[in-house]
Amino acid sequence: MTLISIIIPTKNRSNLLSNSVDSVINQSYKNWELYIVNDSNKEIIINQKDPRIHLVNNKFTPGANGARNTGINLSSGKFISFLDDDDTWKKNKLEIQFKLMESSDAILSYTGKRIVSKTHKVIKEKSSYKKTYFSPNFTLQFHNYIGTTSSIMIKSDIFSKYNVKFDEKIQILQDYDLYLQLCNLGKFIGIPENLITYNIDNQFDHISLTRNNFFQSAYLILNKQQGFYKISILIGLTIILFQKLYKILFK
Repeated sequence: MTLISIIIPTKNRSNLLSNSVDSVINQSYKNWELYIVNDSNKEIIINQKDPRIHLVNNKFTPGANGARNTGINLSSGKFISFLDDDDTWKKNKLEIQFKLMESSDAILSYTGKRIVSKTHKVIKEKSSYKKTYFSPNFTLQFHNYIGTTSSIMIKSDIFSKYNVKFDEKIQILQDYDLYLQLCNLGKFIGIPENLITYNIDNQFDHISLTRNNFFQSAYLILNKQQGFYKISILIGLTIILFQKLYKILFK
């Protein structure tokens, strides 16, 4: 049975992490390895002795990107999936995604999302799934239609073959930057079913960090684009900016 590597970056959120880990352990697909990458000086303690679970420290630049790159370097699976420490998977997420990846020539697959937003003790839910128009590259110029890395599965050899990695200089928009790196390297494929629960809890939402780093991250992403894409990507970045401003003003 094909091995799937899973990477969870985490920092001082053990109360949330346990739910994410449980959703991995409960997967119907059983041949996986999990790297929980600690991005903090504090020790991680989880109540699991599953030999498939490995606790490691971030060996690269502090932050989620360095932690993900640490996990990528350690992974030995044919496919790699990522899970944020505050998100969870449906029990058949890996199985459905794996079968699709094996039966197609896609280098990346993504799923629909159940989004749970908590604001001032009010909980709202919605579903999110967006498809490609014409090509992943074209669609990404106008919108990060894939969204959170918690929904994706990637062929692991793509990282080494093309020297792809999470840019550790980018503190936000890191998922968008990764997809822009990958979109010309192979096919993307989507699964409309909501196979993950994406949690937004404003208690843990650091708006000041978002404000301070958005333009720096956007500038770094913009400078990576060539020719026409250097202009068209401005549309996608502008849309993201307005979405973040709306969240700050009206959340």
